[in-house]
Amino acid sequence: MPSFFQSLRSLFIRDVPAAQPEAVRASLENPSTPINNETLSGLSRTKAGAHIDAEGSLVITAFWRAVNILSGVVASLPFGVYKITENGAEKQQNHPVNRLISRYPSELYTKFDFMQTLVLHLVTYGNFYARIERSRETGDAKSLYILEPSRMKVDINARGGVVYVYRSETWQEVRYASDRIVHVSGLSWSAMLGVDVVGLFSDVLGTGLSNQDFMANFYGNGAMLSGVVSVPQKLDKEAYTRMLTSWKDTYGGTSNAGATAVLEQGATYQKVGLSPVEAGAGEAKKIVVADVARITGVPQFLLEDLDRATFNNIEELGKLFVTYTVFPLCKNIESELTRKLLRERQQDTHEIRADLNTLLEASTEARAKKIDALMKWGIINRDEARKMEGLNPIADGSGQAYYIPMNMVDPTKPIETPEAGQTQSDDAQESEPAEADA
Repeated sequence: MPSFFQSLRSLFIRDVPAAQPEAVRASLENPSTPINNETLSGLSRTKAGAHIDAEGSLVITAFWRAVNILSGVVASLPFGVYKITENGAEKQQNHPVNRLISRYPSELYTKFDFMQTLVLHLVTYGNFYARIERSRETGDAKSLYILEPSRMKVDINARGGVVYVYRSETWQEVRYASDRIVHVSGLSWSAMLGVDVVGLFSDVLGTGLSNQDFMANFYGNGAMLSGVVSVPQKLDKEAYTRMLTSWKDTYGGTSNAGATAVLEQGATYQKVGLSPVEAGAGEAKKIVVADVARITGVPQFLLEDLDRATFNNIEELGKLFVTYTVFPLCKNIESELTRKLLRERQQDTHEIRADLNTLLEASTEARAKKIDALMKWGIINRDEARKMEGLNPIADGSGQAYYIPMNMVDPTKPIETPEAGQTQSDDAQESEPAEADA
C-alpha cells in the first residue's frame, strides 16, 4: 500500500519513459490534474480550520521572523566570481557576471533585494526562478529578472531536456530553455522541482495561524465575557438585533475587558468559552515556534524563544546555524548560479562563491584569535591582517614582513648537538683563569 507521500507525489509527478523519441511532452505537473486554484481549493484548508498559502504563512510571527532572518543573512553575504588557481581562489572583480551577483542583478533591484527574495521563495514555495537576459554580442548574462513561482511549470520535452513554461498575467504561456532560467530548488522528489514547503506543513502553520486568530477574536469579543445570554421569552428579529448590538457596544473590545454585565428582564449569562490560559494558547504558541525552527533551520533563540538559551551556548548555537542551515543553502545557490551564469568553458576554472567568513568570525574575540594565529606562524603579514579588518597598509612598507617564532626547527632534520672534544676544550678554557690566579 503506497504511503501518504508516495500518493501525494503521484498526484503531481508522472514518470517519463527514458526511450520514447516520439513521446508527447510530459510535464512534472500531471496534465490530467493541473495545479491551479480550483484543484488546490480542497487542500488549502488545514485541519486547524485556517486557510493558508505562501503569502498567508508570513502572518505567523515566528515564521515571518525565521524567513526574515534567513533571507537577510544570505542577502548580507558577499557573493563573487572566483578563479581557481594552484595558489587558491582569486576574486575576479572585472568579470561581467560579478556585477550581477555582487551589486545589481538588474535595474529593478539590488543584490540584497534579489537574494532576499530568492530565499523567501525557496523557504515558502520550495523553488526560485529568475529569467536570464544575455548580451547578443558576447552571450554573457547581463540581467536577472525574478519570476513568480506560482506561475511557473517545469516540463520535460521529448528529448529529455528541461523546459520552463511561465504563465503571464494574461494567462499566455512563454517557454524558456533551461539555460535561460536560474532555478534554485529545495528538497525535491525529482531533483528538479522543490517540494512546496508551506503546502507540506500547512497543518503545522495553520495551527499557528488559528492560534493567532483565537487570541485576536478573544480580545476583540470582550476578554472573559465569552458565553451565552439567555432570556425567558422568545425575541423577535428587531429585539434580538437590538440586544446583540447593545451587548457588543457595552462589553465588546479590549477597552471593556473585565467589565461587569448588567442583565435586564430576566436575562441570564452563562460562560461557555475558554480563556487563552484554559485553551492552552500560550503553550500552543511555543510549540509553533519550535516547529517553525525545525522547518526553517533557524534556532529558537533567534525567534525570541530564550527558554533554553544561555550565555554559554548561544554562540555555539549560532555556529550550528551557520554550519547546518546557512552553509548548505549558500552551496545550493552557488551551484545553480555557477551552472547558469558562467559559460560552460569557464566552469572548470571559475565558480561563484559566498564569503561566509564574516559569519564564522562574528565574535571580536574569535576574529582576534584567528588573526593572531595566522600572523604568529607566518601565514599572513601585518598588512594582510590590516586588510582583513578593513584597514589600510602601513605606509612605510614594514607591514610586508612575515614573522615566525625563533625556536622553530625542521622536524625532518636531526638536532645538532655539541661534540665531546669541543665541550672539553670549553671546560679547559673556563679553568685557565683559575690556574693563572693560583
